[in-house]
Order: sequence, then structure tokens, then C-alpha cells
Amino acid sequence: MAEQRGQRDQQPRLRPEPSEPLCGHLPQEVREAWTKAWRQKREQINNLSLLLDRYAPWGEGHHSWNLRYRQQQGQGAKGAWLRDLVGSSSRAGQIRLDGAFANALLDRFRAILKWHEQRGMQVLCFRAEPTWRFVVGLGMAHVLETGITLHRLSGLPIIPASGLKGAARAYALATLGTETETFQQIFGTKERAGAVGFFDAIPCQHPKFVVDVMNPHYPRYYRGENTPPADWDSPIPVFFLTVHETPYLFALAARREVAPELLETAAQWLKGALTELGIGAKTSADYGYWEILPDGGK
Repeated sequence: MAEQRGQRDQQPRLRPEPSEPLCGHLPQEVREAWTKAWRQKREQINNLSLLLDRYAPWGEGHHSWNLRYRQQQGQGAKGAWLRDLVGSSSRAGQIRLDGAFANALLDRFRAILKWHEQRGMQVLCFRAEPTWRFVVGLGMAHVLETGITLHRLSGLPIIPASGLKGAARAYALATLGTETETFQQIFGTKERAGAVGFFDAIPCQHPKFVVDVMNPHYPRYYRGENTPPADWDSPIPVFFLTVHETPYLFALAARREVAPELLETAAQWLKGALTELGIGAKTSADYGYWEILPDGGK
């Protein structure tokens, strides 16, 4: 009996709630505000960027930190926590976000486009919706191992302009086979800037998320442990967030002296990249493909 009790005592004890973060190095006022927020306000946060980056349920045990949630740890805790953010009644739904964030970001984006038009620049907008799911920034460095690109202030999922320009450029090269004069005018060269600018793509409405999972079947092989892949290896499920069923607004702008045809060509290349190449992670598994909506940029 004593031996069994000793074995139980040696087993790690998981706590349903994570420990407070170590913040003794902070000034007293900051430390008190952080502790109060950690204890009382985690359930009230409606900014996904803040939730994922600062309030993930980490707990301390055996002199190390680990993700702990609802008596689980590691990937199990991560999957349970993300599913609770999405919604406990469904695996696909609206994450806990303030709907005013989406409206405010969209209004600000349209105001920026109007500002460009008022200064004589040509602006072209269109809307598109993912045919299934997409995720941008999956491989970025993040405490949860899998990331997603979010607007820093609103916490909404966005597609960076740099990624859209790169995708349009790749599609143009695949279509043309070489850098033509039109290609260089649009994207620029080492000697001159491009004539067309790309904007971040933002959701047109409150975004919908779904928790997805990938199962690396040969974890030791992929970690570079000099172990050949074998069928007796145990797959490790890795949970991550994706976006689906959410229309996005895309926009491009060109300088006033540029021919309108260049802006139209750039938009067609971007649409081709979205519908044929896909954007973001796991395009080989049908993530990141889009359908262009017929209502333009309304």
C-alpha cells in the first residue's frame, strides 16, 4: 500500500488552472496590474492576439513550464483550450471576439482607400472567400508552436500585403515565363519602385474559426534525430487554428500617372494566385484556395 501511495506521489499533478506568470522582475505597479488581469480578466478578453500571445494557460511543475488546461497538458491541453475559444458546442464557430473590432477595422480600411483616391491614386477592390480553410503564419515562431497572422491591435486574422504581392508575382512569373516590361512596371526592379501597391486583406465580417489538427507520423525523423521513418512510430497530433466561411476584402492602388491597364493586370494576377496557387500554409492539402465573389469590393 505504501509503495502504491509513493508511486502516486511521484506522478505529476495537473492543475485545472495555470499558475500566475512569473513577473517579479517588473515594477510593483505593473506587477500588480498584471496579476489582477491574470486572475480576473482572462475570461473577459476579446482580442485573440492578446489571448494567444499573453494569456495561454501555462502552468509550472517540476521546475519547468508546460501548457496545462482542464487537467490536460501539452497538445491535449492546447486542443481543448482552442476548441473552447472557438465554442464548446461546435468545432466550427465564432471565436470569442468583439464584433466591433471587425467593423472598426473595415471602416478604417475603407477610409484609407478613400484617402488614396482623394489624392488621385487609382484604387481597385474585390472580395473573395476561402473555398475551404486557410491559415497564414502557421510556421511562425509562437509559444503554441503553431501560429496565425493576426492584426496586432484588433486581433483579427489578416493576410499581409507582402504575402499577397509575392503570390501575385509568383503567378505572373508562372504565366509569363519571364519578367516582361509590364511585370517590371507593376512589381518594380532594383532601380525603380513598382507602380502598384498591395494592401493587407482583411475580413469583411466577424471571422469564423475552426480548430484543425495535423498528425506527423514520424516525429523523431522530422525532428532530425537521425531516425528513419517507421510505421511503429506514434503520431503526435498538433492542433492549430484556421479561418473559414469568411469573405475578405482585397485592394490594390496605383499611382495617378500609371495606365489603368496595369492595375487591372495586377488584380488579375492576384486573383489567379488566390484561385490557382493558393496562399498561406498547407496549400498542397487544399488549404488557402479562394473563390472570387461577383459583387466586387462592396
